[in-house]
Amino acid sequence: MRILPIAYLLIIALSFAQDIPSLLKSKGCFSCHDVEKSKIGPPYKVVAREYKGKPDAVKTLVQSITGGSVGKWQGLAKKYGVRIGAFYMPRQPVSKEEAEKIAKWILSLEK
Repeated sequence: MRILPIAYLLIIALSFAQDIPSLLKSKGCFSCHDVEKSKIGPPYKVVAREYKGKPDAVKTLVQSITGGSVGKWQGLAKKYGVRIGAFYMPRQPVSKEEAEKIAKWILSLEK
């Protein structure tokens, strides 16, 4: 009987993971970011690496997503060997709840 709850949790986890890329695509995030390659903005895996283990990582990413950011990655580009083509990221048209899901998904990329 323990298999049923585990299977249910696995289905929920998989649907969560599949939902975020669709959300990112619908909001235009993939125009500037990619999971692995540099575009105008840093790859999501690099963002995950930068924030890994930081206690305020989700909060910081949510603030950047919902409020925008300026010049955050210019100094970090060399650290991670990526090219950054934009100096700022404008505020994104997502709710705080969506931004939290996105931030958690990004952070899950660095394991």
